[in-house]
Amino acid sequence: MSERVFPEVSIPYGDKSTKAMRIDCASCGAVAYFPFQTGVNRKPPVAAIQFFQNKGWVVGNGPRKDFCPIHASPAKRKGTKIMASECAPSTADKPREMTREDRRIINDKLDEVYGKDAYKAPWTDAAVAKDLGVPRDWVAQVREQFFGPAGSNPLFDEFLKESARLDASFRSFEAICADAASAIASQKQAHADLCKQMDAYRVLARKVEREVGR
Repeated sequence: MSERVFPEVSIPYGDKSTKAMRIDCASCGAVAYFPFQTGVNRKPPVAAIQFFQNKGWVVGNGPRKDFCPIHASPAKRKGTKIMASECAPSTADKPREMTREDRRIINDKLDEVYGKDAYKAPWTDAAVAKDLGVPRDWVAQVREQFFGPAGSNPLFDEFLKESARLDASFRSFEAICADAASAIASQKQAHADLCKQMDAYRVLARKVEREVGR
């Protein structure tokens, strides 16, 4: 029996890149990677097979028989095809579908920005989707299948919390300043009205003084 061969690609690995073996799901096009050369030593394909199987993949004797954890069960693969044929929308209404290349690009990006059970700051599903120009649902789907929960980054959470606090403080101070400006305007108007009254009073006072002095 010949040794199983996987496509070899370069993927981000920490601050550098490394060679990895890639497996593609024959049902949905999802991909996974096994870094086989992170130093001088090169790991054999059998190590990749064990790695993929530990991740829940079905590894066949060729690419057409490889299936991701979602489609590992034959029943799910069959059900997926039935649903696709029975529920597919018309061509005019059919939304854009994620291709194998889309999955690969999203997977590569997530390898770069997703850490242990959480995104690295300041990345989120929305940020990845915006960066790649793809729907957010696609990013969430690939992340949930092959990486983990959206999670939260403590540093980014603290940033959002502090931003919200500063924004609230700024808005409160802005409202106080607006009230103060309104009060100053009212005081200026009151002062102007009082000045007019004083001017009228002085005119009257001088008139009274002239009349009394006669």
